[in-house]
Amino acid sequence: MKVLTIANLKGGVGKTITTINTSYILTTDCGKRVLLVDNDQQGNCSQFFGVYGYDKPSMTDVMKRRVTAEEVILHTEYEGLDIIPANLSLAEAEKAVLMDSVTPQQVRLREVLRQVKDDYDYVLIDNAPSLGMCVINSLATSDYLIIPAKVDKFTFDGIDCLLDQMNTVKEYFNPQLQVLGTLITSYRRNDTNQQGAEWLKQAEKYKAFDTFIRWTDKVDESTFTAEPIMVHSPRCGAAKDYKAFVAELLKMVEG
Repeated sequence: MKVLTIANLKGGVGKTITTINTSYILTTDCGKRVLLVDNDQQGNCSQFFGVYGYDKPSMTDVMKRRVTAEEVILHTEYEGLDIIPANLSLAEAEKAVLMDSVTPQQVRLREVLRQVKDDYDYVLIDNAPSLGMCVINSLATSDYLIIPAKVDKFTFDGIDCLLDQMNTVKEYFNPQLQVLGTLITSYRRNDTNQQGAEWLKQAEKYKAFDTFIRWTDKVDESTFTAEPIMVHSPRCGAAKDYKAFVAELLKMVEG
């Protein structure tokens, strides 16, 4: 089981869209068993797959060490794709974890995922734009970090902060963690994007993927219809790009 954290300290860069569509392609096109972890209190992945709510266990209970994996994992409508949901109570849970000095704070998600290590090929974790304890838990349990990024200075500054935090987690909690790459999203064929993409590619620490995800309004539309972009608009550029990205990802991870 490979665990992938999808994170960036900047909001609006396509973390959730990337998590959803990568999970879908891995499941439907590649035949992989996938667990999506919604590690964001906004619960956008949970809303997308129709499992948002407060009547069932969620990431809140994972962080408070109150559930087993079997109790918190839900099925989606897509065979082979399951989810651990989240809701707004995750913010309170994160504060509770910080107040608990008795049990380990950084490895609570790892404890749950270890229970299903033989049940899935991939775990993808969608994260809030923060460096809170939930994100640290995600990094502490992951094999790889994927950083979705738009081409702007604020995004680049956020990547540097995230990489610093990743290195700290790697040193103290998870020595196997490594950056898989930076995925440029909302790409437009203009001078700014082309220059920014080239700069990212030349900076070795960012490990920019060869694939760019092109901007299209079809991506925003797909969030209203709650359909992966390959279902909502299979011929659009972003759908083709996400398929190319997953192929690149698999080649890197599986050889």
